[in-house]
Amino acid sequence: MEVLILIGAFQSCFFAILVLSKKRKNIADKILALFLSIFTMHLAFVYYSFLRGYQFYIEYGHLYSGLLVTYYSLMYVYTESLTSKENNFKAKWLFHIIPTAITYVFIIPLAQLPYEEKVSLVTQLTTDFHAIFVFGITVLFTVAYLIATLRLLKKHKISIRNLFSYEENISLNWLRILTILLVFLWIGISILVINLYYYETSTLVIHPNDHVILDMYGQISFVIFIFFLGFFGVRQQAIYSNPLKDNNVRPETKSISSRYEKSGLKKEDSERYLNRLLKYMEEEKPYLNEKLSLKEVAEKMNISTNHLSQIINENLDKNFFDFVNSYRVDLAKKMLRDPANKKYTIISLSYDCGFSSKSSFNSIFKKLTGLSPSEFRNEK
Repeated sequence: MEVLILIGAFQSCFFAILVLSKKRKNIADKILALFLSIFTMHLAFVYYSFLRGYQFYIEYGHLYSGLLVTYYSLMYVYTESLTSKENNFKAKWLFHIIPTAITYVFIIPLAQLPYEEKVSLVTQLTTDFHAIFVFGITVLFTVAYLIATLRLLKKHKISIRNLFSYEENISLNWLRILTILLVFLWIGISILVINLYYYETSTLVIHPNDHVILDMYGQISFVIFIFFLGFFGVRQQAIYSNPLKDNNVRPETKSISSRYEKSGLKKEDSERYLNRLLKYMEEEKPYLNEKLSLKEVAEKMNISTNHLSQIINENLDKNFFDFVNSYRVDLAKKMLRDPANKKYTIISLSYDCGFSSKSSFNSIFKKLTGLSPSEFRNEK
């Protein structure tokens, strides 16, 4: 088991170095490197403690137990930095140190207890209200950060569909999956602790070494999480490389009418721009560019991205993503029906229509037609 902890420490260090060695580092990369560096030191201490025996582990283990809140807060800040349209450090992120500080205010007194009392805490946790309170605020902070992170990712998904015609490498689905796994991991740990200490301590006294082993299993689960975070984090590129000032397109959290009530775009101008837009799409076929963005189309039409998004939302009841991909699907339907294209694979045709991957083509095509591309092609 200790070998896995040591491997985890080395892999965290390795990924931190890889992130810092990226040629085009952004603020998200630096936050990720900090995350991985702290975890490296954490695991190194765990490994050293395990070698020294459970006495050392119980004596000094409280010193890093508060880092759990640090990791979840860093996860939130990392997500916010990835989804931000500005590549700079925000002073408000410093406030996320406060939950960790609060946690340690209550942990430090526990760390200063005599060894015999610390043993009692890990064998019969319910005998000390102070320790129960630490567990409670840790749950509170971590759950709050998990919910906040998932909300950020949901908002990001809405945002990119207003700004881009594709989702590959910018959707952050990998981060959403990892966050959801963290939710289940934390639920599992909480159920285990509650069951172990609150329902069985009247008849069961846990040996200190068993407590250490249980804790080590939790550490290994985070080692696995860190591996995937480092792996995908190294590959993740900036989403908003050179955003325009008006790229802050309003997310679809309200009705269309209330969303643009302060826009200033007149109805007649909106209709005029819509006609220009539809003509541009039909004649120039910009949707064949798999990386087409709202910014590019707005520049071609000499209009702000906010107004262009409003025109599409209000007049067509679509976001930019659905608007562009409807043209791609219409072209794909024609190509799939054409007998001359029977010799070509579906995936090759999808690339010709402007799609950037097989998975996105299949999901978007089925969403708009109710059939998979192969079913559509074979339909008589």
